[in-house]
Amino acid sequence: MATGFKKVLIFLIVAAGLLALPAAAMINPAAGYCTALGYNYTEKAGADGSMTGYCTMGSQTVDAWQFLYGNVSTEKSYCAVHGMQVKTVEDASVCGMIGSRCGACVQADGSVKEVTAAMGLDFREKICSGSICCDPAKDATCPIGQESSVPDWMVPAIIALLVIIVIACIAYFFQKKKNAGVPPEKKP
Repeated sequence: MATGFKKVLIFLIVAAGLLALPAAAMINPAAGYCTALGYNYTEKAGADGSMTGYCTMGSQTVDAWQFLYGNVSTEKSYCAVHGMQVKTVEDASVCGMIGSRCGACVQADGSVKEVTAAMGLDFREKICSGSICCDPAKDATCPIGQESSVPDWMVPAIIALLVIIVIACIAYFFQKKKNAGVPPEKKP
């Protein structure tokens, strides 16, 4: 095989493998927290084009992420409304999907629980397949994403392998066709 052909084939195989990887989507936790408490969430563009989310509680408007972290308007937080203290925690094992920093409720026994987890909120987007859309975290009848005996990585790995095989076969047949009229002594 020609060196240029090998490079193209390697590039196609790597690209196919990357395209087959699944992507997880998540709804903005600060927006979800604000609206779940019955407040109004809005976004405003800054001078540099960046977006900042705000949570409006009556006449008070605060940065939505700072509210989620428990840094502002703590008296209106989920924790305070339910008789708990809210505090900012920097611990990925507590914060879960939110990241390494989050707002947490201090429970009666002194333990802390990330505030949206205490509320039972889940920011994963719904899964759709064909004409069916559902949230497997909340809908036990959802046929999509049900637990199975197949490991999570298995299906994307099989798809990636099949894509690679198809691309390799196509590349092989194009190379064979290209070399079909070339005499044996001139083939690479």
